[in-house]
Amino acid sequence: MILRHFISKDKYTENHSYRVSVYATKIAGSLNLQNERIEDIRAAALLHDIGKLDISRELLYKAARLTSDEFEEIKTHVDKGVTMLEPVGGSLRRILPIILSHHDKYDGSGYNPTAGEEIPLESRIISVADVYDSLTSDRPYRKAMSPFDAKEILVKGSGTDFDPAVVEAFNDAFRRGEMEVPQLVV
Repeated sequence: MILRHFISKDKYTENHSYRVSVYATKIAGSLNLQNERIEDIRAAALLHDIGKLDISRELLYKAARLTSDEFEEIKTHVDKGVTMLEPVGGSLRRILPIILSHHDKYDGSGYNPTAGEEIPLESRIISVADVYDSLTSDRPYRKAMSPFDAKEILVKGSGTDFDPAVVEAFNDAFRRGEMEVPQLVV
């Protein structure tokens, strides 16, 4: 409900968030996580980009390469999303650290200076799902790549951008055909 209310005017973000939630829950299932953690992952994935509501549409859909200032503005979507969700409270409070860390990289080179096991496992899972969906989706600045090419990029980023255990869980789900999600929410 929160997702639909906030981003119903941005179909790409709505559909992207839905697909990321499906991919992330499949990866979490491959890691044999408990149902409550999988539900937190699903909720965080659905809301991970909600802060993009406060980013201009022109910037989000820019077809050319972003300037360094524009990239810094895009990066603010993480903090903006957490700020939007903080007042909600309840069980959503558990997902705030997950959303806050979804762009952190395994080697510490992401948005925040956290690395490896310091990054919540749920965030490391969403990171893989988020990148996979971004690579396999058409964007204003490039066409979608094949799922196999996207998988190879994830594998190459294992240990630097991504947690190797999460990439292996992704590969397991990929081999089982669980990474095929429709491009549009009906």
